[in-house]
Amino acid sequence: MTDSMLAPAQTGVARSRPPGLSVAIVLVAAFLVLADSSVVNVAAPVLQSELNASFSEVQWVVAIYQLTYAVLLITGGRLGDLYGRKRLFVIGLAGFILTSAACGLAQSPGMLIASRALQGLTAALMYPQTLTVIQVVVPPERRPKAFAALGMVVSAATIVGPMLSGVLIQLDLFGSSWRPAFLVNLPIGIVALVAALLYLPESRSEQARKLDLPAVLTIVTALACLCFPLIEGHERGWPWWSFALMVVSVPLFALFALRCAKVHRRTQSALIPPSLWRDRAFTVGLLMYMLAYSAITSFFLYQSLLLQFAYGYSALTVAAVMAPFAVGSLVGYYSSTPFARRKSGRVSVTVGALVWSLGVLAVGLTTLLAGNGLKGWYFIPSFVVAGFGLGLALAPLLGLVLGSIRSSDAGSASGTLSTGQQVGAVLGVALIGVVFFGTLGSSARNSADHLPATTSASVAASLRECVIAQGEGDPAAAAESAACREALAAPGPEAREALADADHHGYRMAYGVSVLVLAGAAAAVALGVRFLPRPAGAAT
Repeated sequence: MTDSMLAPAQTGVARSRPPGLSVAIVLVAAFLVLADSSVVNVAAPVLQSELNASFSEVQWVVAIYQLTYAVLLITGGRLGDLYGRKRLFVIGLAGFILTSAACGLAQSPGMLIASRALQGLTAALMYPQTLTVIQVVVPPERRPKAFAALGMVVSAATIVGPMLSGVLIQLDLFGSSWRPAFLVNLPIGIVALVAALLYLPESRSEQARKLDLPAVLTIVTALACLCFPLIEGHERGWPWWSFALMVVSVPLFALFALRCAKVHRRTQSALIPPSLWRDRAFTVGLLMYMLAYSAITSFFLYQSLLLQFAYGYSALTVAAVMAPFAVGSLVGYYSSTPFARRKSGRVSVTVGALVWSLGVLAVGLTTLLAGNGLKGWYFIPSFVVAGFGLGLALAPLLGLVLGSIRSSDAGSASGTLSTGQQVGAVLGVALIGVVFFGTLGSSARNSADHLPATTSASVAASLRECVIAQGEGDPAAAAESAACREALAAPGPEAREALADADHHGYRMAYGVSVLVLAGAAAAVALGVRFLPRPAGAAT
């Protein structure tokens, strides 16, 4: 997203066609992009089992979409300014359809990860044009309604995405399992593509700034060096190169900042103007955005692993368990505007983030204290509270941050904050994964040392090895191990019950501890409001 998105309509665009039709077309595409950010949270355990994927590969399926989406999101709006918004929208949508088909037809984890990476790139070409098209084709007096419709689409995608994924997996159409969660994009996307070709007007900016490819490549490399070892380190035993790559990412980020400063001095077309880094409102706001979105994606991904792997829930049941959170978020979203009017945006974000943190804290305590008899419905009250707080906080957050930033930098800041959302989600999946799998492994080793006595020494040894294997985070590999086969073949129910109890305990501890960390991230968002400078003349 670029500053053009916040600029007045540019280049005389004919408005002979009803603007509502153009808005409807781009909102359908926006729904697809946003829903695909969340469908994998429910589908992850199923596709892991059927593709024999490792946990790190599942993390990549989630994270790579958001990583490639985030990186090109910086430039997608500028490409539309240069080459035409309709052209980029159509190219992005066509690519999104093709890559969705590739995801749905993938035969291996590597194919799926590569397809998701390309899907994220095409989404980043398409989505920035959504905001710009609304800005260009809709008259100023009707834009608030158009952007309100976009807000409804964002909320609906959050709710419908996981639910639709769960329903399609449960239906198992023609034995296709998780694949329709991606293939459903094809008929919807094709209709939107034809409509865009026929009815979407073309526009471009007369003052479009050039794209800085070296800066794009530098930031891609820096993020890859940071995220790759965080996701892969656990399964590979944290080799020396994992730490080396993280260290290398630091000078690469510095090199990116230097490149932006150099380009800004020469052409005023840096991806991120250096002045933003000197603006406390921007740096604090960016950190708040990254903290918030790091908590959202990882919260649902790892709960899905808990309920499906440890407790045997179906994808549809997991989606139903998550639905109260989305409903609470929707209520919070629509409550935020009147609340902010009565109080202020600062109060709304602070109160919302604190309520969100308390709700997430309650989820963590429920997980840790409920025992191995944990049921999905235990989470419903906490989910409603956490969702309400999230909606109350996030709805006014962008306006609060941008209102604290100099108006001349607002456009660039908006685009960078949107990128920060996606980068935060990637880092959340990676960092919380370190906590989750580290706790899972240590809990498994602890359970292995406190197993009930068995009648056979060989069964006891196999049972211990099997519990430790389960804690490695690959249920399929654990089930195929010789130790687990021998333990499960033992007469009587004792060995199976011991394995189930250890599995329940390990996943509960892993998710409970991870969620406590996420509660801290939500509380930090509330604390961040105190460090945002107040706009001149603000009373609150």
